Parts: sequence; structure tokens; C-alpha cells
Amino acid sequence: MGLIEKRLIKEAKESWLPDEQKAIQDAAGAPVVVDVDWATFETDEAALKNVQHLGVRLLANAFRVICVDELGKEAVRDGVKRIVVTNLKDGTASVGLKDGVVTLACVFGKGSDGCLRDLDIAKVITRAL
Repeated sequence: MGLIEKRLIKEAKESWLPDEQKAIQDAAGAPVVVDVDWATFETDEAALKNVQHLGVRLLANAFRVICVDELGKEAVRDGVKRIVVTNLKDGTASVGLKDGVVTLACVFGKGSDGCLRDLDIAKVITRAL
């Protein structure tokens, strides 16, 4: 991991990630924890630059859609405890919910071409709840 990547990870942890996590928690009305698998980003500067807006922010938007009413909030409170965001070097983006963990895996280095849209994320999570 180079200096640029170290700085981007430090900035994320100290600056935007707490705010994005709070946005998800506020939407859900539950203490959902957001974990970024930083080891999958360590050598990918482009992915680190995209994970906020094409990953965590879109998750926050998806949770706003899901939690638009009390039924959605209740489903999230009962079914989601943690969110894990992972970077892929190649492959196809995916999202899933298993054992209370939402996993979002994207090729963040490709920008929007390697990621899912917020409404697609919301649809998959809603169906799994």
C-alpha cells in the first residue's frame, strides 16, 4: 500500500465514513454497523476514490428507500446488523443479505460500470428481508 492509498483510507475513516454510517442508522432507526474491507482496497487508488459515492452513499440511499415506512424500518431493525463493503479486482458487482449481514461487492476501480445502482441494491435487500 502506497502513501496515496494510506491517506485515502485515513480520510475515509476519519471524515466521510462516520457520516455515511450515521445516515444509514438514521434511515433505519437501528445501530447498523458499516465495515469497509480495507484490505481489498489497499492497492487500488481509483477504487478508494469511488467507494464513498458509488458504494456507501448508494447503500445509504437504498436504506432510505427500504425504510420509507415503519414496516421497512422494522424489517431492517430485525434483519440487518452489519454492512460489509468489499472491492473486487474484476468480476460482477453483487449485493446480498445473509445472517444479518448485507454484503456489497463491486469493482469500484471501474467507476459506475463496476457498481450497482441504489435502487437495485434496495430491491435485492428488500426481497431478502
